[in-house]
Amino acid sequence: MKTFSKIVALIALMAVAVSCKKEFDSPPVRTLPTGEVLTVAELRALHVPGTSKRFGGDSSVYAVVTADEESGNLYRNVYVQDHTGAIVLRLRNSGGLYQGDSIRIYLPGTVLSAYQGMLQLDSVDVDNNVVKQATQVHKEPETVTVAQITPAMQGKLIRLEHVQFSSTDVGATYADPVGLQTVNRTLSDCSNEVIVRTSGYANFAGHPLPMGNGSLIAVVGQFNSDMQLFIRNVAEVQLNGERQCDPLPEPPTLCEPDQGVIQDFSSAVANVDLDLACWINVAQTGSRKWRGYSVSGNMAVQATSFGSSGTDITWLISPPVQYSSGLTLSFRSQRGFGVAGHQALDVFIATDYDGSNLATANWTAVPAALATPATPDQQWVNSGNVDLGQVLPPGFSGSFVVGFRYSGSAANGQTTNIRIDDVMIQ
Repeated sequence: MKTFSKIVALIALMAVAVSCKKEFDSPPVRTLPTGEVLTVAELRALHVPGTSKRFGGDSSVYAVVTADEESGNLYRNVYVQDHTGAIVLRLRNSGGLYQGDSIRIYLPGTVLSAYQGMLQLDSVDVDNNVVKQATQVHKEPETVTVAQITPAMQGKLIRLEHVQFSSTDVGATYADPVGLQTVNRTLSDCSNEVIVRTSGYANFAGHPLPMGNGSLIAVVGQFNSDMQLFIRNVAEVQLNGERQCDPLPEPPTLCEPDQGVIQDFSSAVANVDLDLACWINVAQTGSRKWRGYSVSGNMAVQATSFGSSGTDITWLISPPVQYSSGLTLSFRSQRGFGVAGHQALDVFIATDYDGSNLATANWTAVPAALATPATPDQQWVNSGNVDLGQVLPPGFSGSFVVGFRYSGSAANGQTTNIRIDDVMIQ
């Protein structure tokens, strides 16, 4: 009888426990109305030049994401396309959309506008304006020629065949990963040219440009009258074949290593690109080079982006020097028309520079005192005597060069003038 009572009590306790179990509500499924469905071409047709259109009511566009932010070449921008056309989405916040996503864009709250000639759907909130329909829905690029890249191609995913980067970009990287500067490069089919624009934040910004001929996949942008291409993935740049035109220029030939350097630039010519025996004056990005410059009657050299059309990275590289114990480096540097926050000068040393590998040589920063944004204009800064034995690899006994690098960007207002004088390695 006691056993039976215990069983009854246990059943009662279980019943109470079950009756006390909390029932959790299922989260509500977020839905967005569909409303009127527009194609991308119909969306683009709603734009009235010189105006912006903010959408209200209920309307949607279906499209597939053809380029996303994953490589770092695009930030808060994704490109979408349907069977009628393409457009770039400017996102309120980064992330959430990926190449191959089939999406419905709910238009209320977004803004259709043009920025410097590029039509865009702005203020897209991925959480409140986008409903994913599927993933891994990939669009095939349209094969076109460079001459066919016109404003009518805005936003489209394309493939170019039989193209190559300009010989003037030899030795350069896609962009500037150190200064995080966006850079334009020139792509050519030997008859026509188009800009390839790459962000300094792209995961391939520091890769050297392939200098062969072949194919490239990209999306089409526009800035004013310039048509531009944005690479999605560097693996889609297949320029491995033999160049078809404008052979590559011969790289600079290095002089035999000397025991030291003493250079006051007194033979330079004001406002003329510096051309000194055994010194290499080379533009890595843009066309600007170091030039002769008279400072209070004293000749020095200067680099600047003032009046330039874009980003400039230019190097002045010393003659090779054979290292011996106790060698030091000294020089003077000065700023002119300094822009706040613009650190325009860096100094490096390299043991593997051969004249053709500017972008890939192992450049090590030299800890010298430099003219910085805190330095008043027209004030010379002495570098001090830098013990090169503390910069070069331990036990090093070969030759090296010293590189003075100027970085500026007229587009970003970074146009400080930098001057150098009295370089001595002894």
